[in-house]
Amino acid sequence: MTALVHHATLSFPSPFSQSQRHGHCSSRKLSVPRKDQLYKTVSKPRSMMALASNKESDILAGERLYLGMDFGTSGARYALIDKQGIIHSEGKREYPVFVSEEKMDWVRSWRAALFSLLEDVPVHLRPLVASISIDGTSATTLIVDSNTGEPLWRPFLYNESCPDALPTVKSVAPANHTVCSGSSTLCKLVSWWNKEESNKKSALLLYQADWLLWLLHGKLGVSDYNNALKVGYDPASDSYPPWLHSQPYSQLLPSVIAPGTSIGNLKEDIRTQFDHMRMTSLLLINY
Repeated sequence: MTALVHHATLSFPSPFSQSQRHGHCSSRKLSVPRKDQLYKTVSKPRSMMALASNKESDILAGERLYLGMDFGTSGARYALIDKQGIIHSEGKREYPVFVSEEKMDWVRSWRAALFSLLEDVPVHLRPLVASISIDGTSATTLIVDSNTGEPLWRPFLYNESCPDALPTVKSVAPANHTVCSGSSTLCKLVSWWNKEESNKKSALLLYQADWLLWLLHGKLGVSDYNNALKVGYDPASDSYPPWLHSQPYSQLLPSVIAPGTSIGNLKEDIRTQFDHMRMTSLLLINY
């Protein structure tokens, strides 16, 4: 059964941003934090809100609940619902501030927020969780090691533009295609490909929600067609087009499924860590 989560951008005020490590990609809206802000490293995200039905009598015997998590621009939130759409618990987390080489470490921050949200799910409701879905910011892109899942490069955020790659993309894609924009995932991929001298054979492209779900199910290389549109995926033919397949960097492209498709089961160590959440399936939902 599907846990429906609608994407909505969170609006927590935050001065922290992704600064550039390499290359010509630029972030249009995010500002560089002041030096006094860079070293305010937080070990655990602060809980902004946590509301729950705390009475076990409120839950019917045999009830199944569905957990959805939304990762926005500066924070994440969850909602735990039943099949009627009634919310039994919900909460928010700001992204914690982790810094590496005076730059915001978004990967570490997203990972910490994910597991903090799971910790926020009330203990008496955890055994009732039947599935989980994660929704992330569209076009936030990671290049990871296909063997370990660990990032090979800092993330390309949703609003970053890579104009250095745009001429190359326009030379292979149809005119006026979705990818013919500096902020498209394909431009981000091409920009990385043109700069990186090693690690190409073991690299894999994932989106923010794909990578966060991988932390829970352990299956690398799975995305959905809502995300894959921005790298050139054709939902009409349910495949990557020939012009994209013929490019050398096509080896990085993930397999694509429909949004809401079950990917697999929660890893056993995660189930144990969070009081045996039964989670029969993990769903990938992106909007």
